[in-house]
Amino acid sequence: MLSRKTFYVRGLAPLSSALVLIGITSFSPLTAGQTSPAKSPSQTIQSTVDEVSLDVVVRTKKGKPFTDLKPEDLAVTDNGTAVKVTDLRLMNGTGGNHLVTFVFDRLDSSAAVNARKITEKVMQEFPASGFSFSVLGIAGRLSLYQNFTSDRKLIVEGVKAATEASREEATTVIASAEKNLVLIARTGTDENGAHFNSEQRAISQALLFALQDSQRTIQEQHTAAALAGMLGLARAEGKISGRKVLIYISQRTQENVTEEDTLNTILGAANRSGVSIYAIDANIFNDPTSSALLSSMALGNAVSMTSSRVAAPATASGPPPIAFGAQASGAGTGSVISSQNERFEMGASAAAGRGPLAALAYGTDGGFIPAGGNPKKIMQALVSDMTTYYQISYVSPVKEYDGKFRAVAIKPNSKDIRVHTRAGYFAVPPQNSSSFKLFETQLLKVFTEPQLPGEVKFYARVLQLGEVGSADGNALAIEVPVSELTTHDDPNTNLYSFHASIVAEIKNKAGEVIEHFSEDVPRHGALDTKNATQSASIVMQRHFVADPGDYVLEAAVMDRDNQKMGAIRTPFVIASTGTGPSLSDLTLVQRMEPLPDEIDASDPLKYGNRRIVPNLAARMQRGIKQIDLFSVVHASPKADQQPRLELTVLRNREPVAQVPLQLRTLTSAASVPYMASLQSGSLRPGDYQLIETLTEGEKSVEKTVSFRIEGPELASAAPPAASEQVSNQDLSMLASAKLPDSGPRQLVITSLPESAAHAPSAEEFSTLIEAARKHALAYSKSLPNFVCIETTNRSVDDSGSGTWKRRDTFVELLRFVEGAETRTMLEMNGARSSLQREDLEHTRAISKGEFGSILRLVFNPGSKTEFHWKEAASLGGATVQVLVYSVSPKNETFVLMDGNKTIGAGFHGLVYVDSATGGVRRVTMEADDLPHDFSIHEASVNVDYEYEKIGTHEYLMPMRAVMMTRRGRRQIDLNEMTFRGYKRYASQSKIVAAP
Repeated sequence: MLSRKTFYVRGLAPLSSALVLIGITSFSPLTAGQTSPAKSPSQTIQSTVDEVSLDVVVRTKKGKPFTDLKPEDLAVTDNGTAVKVTDLRLMNGTGGNHLVTFVFDRLDSSAAVNARKITEKVMQEFPASGFSFSVLGIAGRLSLYQNFTSDRKLIVEGVKAATEASREEATTVIASAEKNLVLIARTGTDENGAHFNSEQRAISQALLFALQDSQRTIQEQHTAAALAGMLGLARAEGKISGRKVLIYISQRTQENVTEEDTLNTILGAANRSGVSIYAIDANIFNDPTSSALLSSMALGNAVSMTSSRVAAPATASGPPPIAFGAQASGAGTGSVISSQNERFEMGASAAAGRGPLAALAYGTDGGFIPAGGNPKKIMQALVSDMTTYYQISYVSPVKEYDGKFRAVAIKPNSKDIRVHTRAGYFAVPPQNSSSFKLFETQLLKVFTEPQLPGEVKFYARVLQLGEVGSADGNALAIEVPVSELTTHDDPNTNLYSFHASIVAEIKNKAGEVIEHFSEDVPRHGALDTKNATQSASIVMQRHFVADPGDYVLEAAVMDRDNQKMGAIRTPFVIASTGTGPSLSDLTLVQRMEPLPDEIDASDPLKYGNRRIVPNLAARMQRGIKQIDLFSVVHASPKADQQPRLELTVLRNREPVAQVPLQLRTLTSAASVPYMASLQSGSLRPGDYQLIETLTEGEKSVEKTVSFRIEGPELASAAPPAASEQVSNQDLSMLASAKLPDSGPRQLVITSLPESAAHAPSAEEFSTLIEAARKHALAYSKSLPNFVCIETTNRSVDDSGSGTWKRRDTFVELLRFVEGAETRTMLEMNGARSSLQREDLEHTRAISKGEFGSILRLVFNPGSKTEFHWKEAASLGGATVQVLVYSVSPKNETFVLMDGNKTIGAGFHGLVYVDSATGGVRRVTMEADDLPHDFSIHEASVNVDYEYEKIGTHEYLMPMRAVMMTRRGRRQIDLNEMTFRGYKRYASQSKIVAAP
């Protein structure tokens, strides 16, 4: 008999068919000291002990709470099977402390002002007592501005910091708030000595978990920080009893197809945790995207949609669809219609009209406030839903944890009431309930099969690194060769793509899962370099702490494009730490990745400000110039002399060299990450073994690692020729403190300081520049005909003090046809407008060029641009090479206009080149040496590019652009442009404005 399990299901309206709703998983309620027994996904569930529990909001036809519900008033089905309500309770009253979390996404200046005004209106609808609020923001990661408090003044200050403060001021606020959070979570006392009760401490612990979990999600699922933050909060608040609300304020209205799994996971986590998401569009105008495109499909007829949520029957394959409409977004937008059959390619989510904000809101029984909407009624309903609802329970008909979606439908037997409930849940095992991700379902099931699949080959290893400061002691690495995955070639974009999912679990001797890791990895590469990168691989890395003992690593990899899988199960032992000198496992280094600003201090493979990526395949191509090695040197706690470190190299079991390694002076009990580089250009093909030896007095310890340099098998297997035999005298010479400058058997091994940057060689740098140049010069020609919505927010700071005032906002329909851009004005400050750009005031601060002109200026050979490598960095989940460039005005100019006067200036800036594709992910441009008599004294433009699906292809498209100019002594003009709603467009389609 299994222990009692409960499915906690949040009430919600059915979700759009464009987004498959992720489900609620079961978990066992535990008392202190209990542990959940490990169960496999195929394990049978006793139907007599499983219970589904739902929070359900019931209202009358007039929208008032209904408080006289009886079990017989509801007809409940679970995946089409009728079930009987076994328990029904009314949760009524304003007592207790209800939690409301404000999350502010990255906002431009005008939207930030609007967000503050909206928040003021929202706060007015909450009672003076019974509610606590917290303020968080997205600034590269989920960040805390204000912990939960009922003090409205502190909330106002937190909102200002999240929306108004400069980067430096915001950093100070975040550091203070998070420092206090950690103190409260760990000790129950803040930095001022104030004490917090157990409930308040538990809430702080949950919030701390959210910050940490969101950072892990960014790494594991390569997702946007905003989505990772909401997922972390949704998971964390499940640790807090009662119903919770997350109010997400953003300009985000467009959904990226690669984020579908994450969006589904957020929905499931929020429902599991009793969290309702209320989404607010912070744009100051009504988003015209959906109305413009929907209208264009109506064959000349205006399209209108109701704003009510309409439930539809569940389908066998997933959650039921939802029909919810877009509020009219301005006369200008609604007038864009088509005179014939349109050739826009639209997904279901775009047809639904409101994008991911509304989908998340309606999917968790929350609410959506469009730009310009009044939050009053929705917030009043929010307060009512949090304080008056029902909890109902029924016995689940689930027979096995098969990971499939189960639709839940609740139908009132009376026509006088309306019920808000969720669409369903996925049946997944209890041990995965707190971190369930949709892509894990199939992978986890393979661990229960009698024979593990082997269609996808990969490498896996647990590295034991010991204690290094605050770092964890062990690292897991799983390497999947790209050659094992299906790649899709797209000549239209000169890209190939592949997609893999990885799951790993570490189990103790009793078979209990002590660590669960996963990662979903979509990737792109440049098609014209595909053959040269066939040896490339993707690597998942995680770190953990475990006691000495016997363990088993289970890992599985799925090729998402063809559903083929591979899995391994391998035992390993974590040894106890002795008191003498020791070495960590020795690992080959595939590459070093740049780390984001928020470096994970507990990662044992961190080296300086970068992270070591292990080479588990250990296969090198002949002629490789250097081989890097990484280990951690642990000195004896009471060493009375400096340890010695040396490396022995063997080829085909014959010694090649024995070389001392430079080791800085170690203090007592020191543990030092160590990296060495072996200059290997002269090494012949063969099987090599490296032996690292640490000697301290009479004690010596050693670690080994092997690799192969590919080449003819005969040469690889043959022993060294007599003329190449290495004598003891040779070894003695190589072990001397100073190696000879030349010699046929010389093998140079050097240590690399943590501050060392792996700059590309001259040849590599030239290849990088030419790849970026090829992409940039062909960029405009490679784009399809499309339309999108361009929104420009214009602000001014008259004093230069950072006090921005919004000047205006205008919305244009941008057509890109055969390489030419045209724009049609839709709205000005939220109202219909037929103005053109040249009719606007302050047109001098309007920019063009995001669709190729700027890139051509930088990379045109005639510009004679000087490039210098700056650093490698992480941007948008990709590794980019940051290049500094400058262009002389003799060769090309940044053109600036002011009234009737036009000048050209030289310019400089940065370009961020995607290491895998050669595409430019970000470009900045600053004008040089502007004339003193010219009214513009400084000018700059920044453009960010992201992958966007247009039709059936993915392109790097502008998402955001910023133009800034300084006039006079202090005045700064700021333009912030966003590009949304990219849709394919056939030039023969005629788009006209209705009279």
